Amino acid sequence: MPIQDIPAHPPKPVKPSHPEVANSGPPAKKPADDAKPKKPFHSGSYWAMTYSPYTPSGLCKASSDVASDVASIAAKGFSSIRLYSTDCSGLTNVATAAQSHNLNLILGVYISASGISAARPQIDEIVTWAANNGHWKGVEMIVVGNEAVFNNFASAEELASFVSEARSAFKNGGYDGPVTLTETVDILSKHAEVLCPASDIAAANIHAFFNGQVTASGAGAFVASQLELLAETCPGKEVYNLETGWPSKGSKNGVAIPGSWEQRIAVEGIRKMAGGKSTFFSFVDDEWKEEGEWGVERSWGCGQLFD
Repeated sequence: MPIQDIPAHPPKPVKPSHPEVANSGPPAKKPADDAKPKKPFHSGSYWAMTYSPYTPSGLCKASSDVASDVASIAAKGFSSIRLYSTDCSGLTNVATAAQSHNLNLILGVYISASGISAARPQIDEIVTWAANNGHWKGVEMIVVGNEAVFNNFASAEELASFVSEARSAFKNGGYDGPVTLTETVDILSKHAEVLCPASDIAAANIHAFFNGQVTASGAGAFVASQLELLAETCPGKEVYNLETGWPSKGSKNGVAIPGSWEQRIAVEGIRKMAGGKSTFFSFVDDEWKEEGEWGVERSWGCGQLFD
């Protein structure tokens, strides 16, 4: 399926349009003190929310706007916030606000179409930020790449090597919490021998909508079944869903129909069946993106459903 181009200004995460049809069949049946999360990964009925510090036009949000957004995420009861990359002063603005609201951080090293070499400076940025901050407190995990193999931005072998490289750099900088990567469950299954050993925990982006065979009412069961499959794909590792939700606008994909009501049903189902292991995507609609296939890429904002 076509993948949306990243805007020319700061590198930004893009939610690709991808079916997970390969996963549609029946599922087969802690860090050191300074890096230790303040709360467990799976606290409550929902865990984390993704956040991108961009305005609707794709510019960087002001620090005051970021602080307001992060305060809203905390007020909704989430325990963690996921960043995809280090741009737009995210490490400073988001982290400062998150710490003031007792939110844990899921940091990201984003791999774009420019490849791994272009992503390396983000590792140094994170290590430098931690050194300037004086500690890694509140950093729950670090995610290297977001569907980089799926998007053909890196091979499985290249990604695994880069995760190892990043882990060593973070460890040398004083961090000993989990370092992982995230792909679709299908990609992880195809490259399990390479990608599972590279990850401290097993993480995937799980979107029922892109399957095309799952209705909004079945989204929760789908996500739960995919987490079970992920656990079998990477045995012995804790499993997490690092991106999940349902679009509120767009065209249908098979029996998957976008819409505000459908989004509410899907998100509630995911929350009930897998919320403690899931990162909801996203806080607000990403108006800076292209609409993409089915016209859904901008319309995943779901923060309002947690009021």
